[in-house]
Amino acid sequence: MTTTLRRPSALSFAVAVALFLSLYAQFGQAQTVTNSVWLIPIETEITTATAQFVASRVERANKERPLALVIYLDTPGGQIIAAEHIVNSILQDSQVPTLSVVSNAISAGAIIAMSAEQVAMLPGSSIGAATAINAFTGENAGEKINSVWRNQFRSVAEARGRNADVAEGMVSTRIEIPGLSTSEELITLSSAQAVEYDIADIQASNLTDALEKFGYGGVAVERLEPNLAERLGGSLANPLIAAALLVLGIGGILIEAFSPGFGLPGVIGVLALVALGAGAFIATPAGTLDMILILAGVLLLVLELLVIPGFGVAGVLGLAAIVIAIVRIFPNDNQWAYVLGYTAIFGAILTFVLFWMLPNSRFVRIFALNTRLANTPGNDSKSARLVASYDYMLGQRGIALSDLRPAGVATINNERRDVVTEGDFIANGTEIEVILVQGSRIVVKAVANA
Repeated sequence: MTTTLRRPSALSFAVAVALFLSLYAQFGQAQTVTNSVWLIPIETEITTATAQFVASRVERANKERPLALVIYLDTPGGQIIAAEHIVNSILQDSQVPTLSVVSNAISAGAIIAMSAEQVAMLPGSSIGAATAINAFTGENAGEKINSVWRNQFRSVAEARGRNADVAEGMVSTRIEIPGLSTSEELITLSSAQAVEYDIADIQASNLTDALEKFGYGGVAVERLEPNLAERLGGSLANPLIAAALLVLGIGGILIEAFSPGFGLPGVIGVLALVALGAGAFIATPAGTLDMILILAGVLLLVLELLVIPGFGVAGVLGLAAIVIAIVRIFPNDNQWAYVLGYTAIFGAILTFVLFWMLPNSRFVRIFALNTRLANTPGNDSKSARLVASYDYMLGQRGIALSDLRPAGVATINNERRDVVTEGDFIANGTEIEVILVQGSRIVVKAVANA
């Protein structure tokens, strides 16, 4: 009898739990639906950070289900690849209605505006002028790029039932629309023209008016701003700033490698690389591998300068690792080329500052030849000649930077020197003392600990 009571009890408990979980899940899903529209502002130049921002908000909207997503555009354009990612988020990924409200949508902003299900034009607004531009030269991009860009405008317009010829004419002067453009000008539409030529759906006096005409009158509007991390990441991922951080990071660590202890250059270098990594993670497709490549590149460069004479395999591999990481972090619109170009420029400037403006710095002194005027025995001072003399190091103490077997490297008076023992083995990090100087030959011994 006891057994027959337990089975129904267990079964009833399982059914109750399943019913509870089902009701809880349905309740939770219902709770995610909001009674507001979300406003996503795009009011700056369009970058990879903008694409990441829009994609994250679309993903969130798919989970929380606002009544609609409103893309507010007041932008001069920006990166083509970033705009394509935004279009895909709106056109393909969004599971809620999408609206565009245009203050100004120039270049890449135009295709983003057209990707929404409905488009409203505000007073004084413009849309169009979307030919691809080479960011380095400021000239029009090649026909290959413009051909792809034209086709994307046409495809988006066709997907949303808009005037594909006018959309394509925003990119190419070849498209002539009677009464609108000639074969020598790009199409840029005013608010009224955008509606007349089926690029936009309505004109509206303001955002509230646009929402009322779209059927969302009186609905609460929640503006989704980029958070602090996204803003900071967007700034740090700018090719110009990224190049500056890369140079400061590598330069600071290399300077610190030639200096005893750990000081300001090392702190600046570490912070710069951390900032570069943080910006890359937030605003670019960077991953852990890319950060490892940069770190490995810096370590290989340090190894080349400190341990291996000349510039060989370690140095080449270090530079290659850094270049590969930059190409992976900034793959869009050849941004990697801008980063590397700016890096070369900033690196040259830093080198000039160190070697020209700071001739007495510890870093520059490492590469300077220390010489003394030495007299040839038996002759007067007129026969003096410039020779390398290390007599001043006699009796001075330093630290072994490598194992002395018996030869190795040590730092003496903040100077890196090749040294040799009298045959004894001295471990790396041991305090040493100069006991003999013969020309460029510096003989040392370990300092006995008290």
